[in-house]
Amino acid sequence: MFKEIFSDHYLILYVLTIGASIVNYKKYFESKLRYLPIMLTYILLTELLGLIIKIDPNLNPFITGLYSDYNYIIYYAYSLIFFSYFYYIFWHYTSSKKIKNIIAYGGIAYLIIAFINAYFKSIITERQLFSYTYASLLLIFISINFILENRRNPLLFKRLLFWISLGLIIYELVYFPINIIYSYITRENVALYYQIAPFHKAASFTMYSCFIIGFIVMKPKLK
Repeated sequence: MFKEIFSDHYLILYVLTIGASIVNYKKYFESKLRYLPIMLTYILLTELLGLIIKIDPNLNPFITGLYSDYNYIIYYAYSLIFFSYFYYIFWHYTSSKKIKNIIAYGGIAYLIIAFINAYFKSIITERQLFSYTYASLLLIFISINFILENRRNPLLFKRLLFWISLGLIIYELVYFPINIIYSYITRENVALYYQIAPFHKAASFTMYSCFIIGFIVMKPKLK
């Protein structure tokens, strides 16, 4: 099992991203992004747990028996934390009252949709497709808005949040349709999973590469 875990190159990329966030922490520790290393570590631990469950379902700490090889529940919790965190970050850094309201009400709507989705679709055995798609589209919108709102700033490319926005936009634009396709994959068309999985991995690689670039090129006090 350990060999399979350490052979996962994307876990290594997560570790490198966390390392970059810690090495450059002094540049942004006084900003609202100061908890970003914790968020990145949580993402790594979630992915690690998901991989462990996939390799050995008996190690699933939440579910035993028939559905022990399902890891949807950990990604349900992950989505709630991930999207809520970035909604808050973009809410703080937008200067538009209108956009602040969109983020605030949109974020509340997401939480409501997530719980409704979980009521009708089991968080143990099914993807939370509707709530994730909604959350993803909202995050794409507010990430694009941040870039457009600051497009005349000559130091935009030196801001960490620009690179985070860019990474999130690329990842979510690629992944949310892939997530929809994943939900319709069965034993009969499982080959489709292996056809689109490389695009998912490429999107992850691009997003975390953007994060790393942001940590490296950012200027202190330009969050």
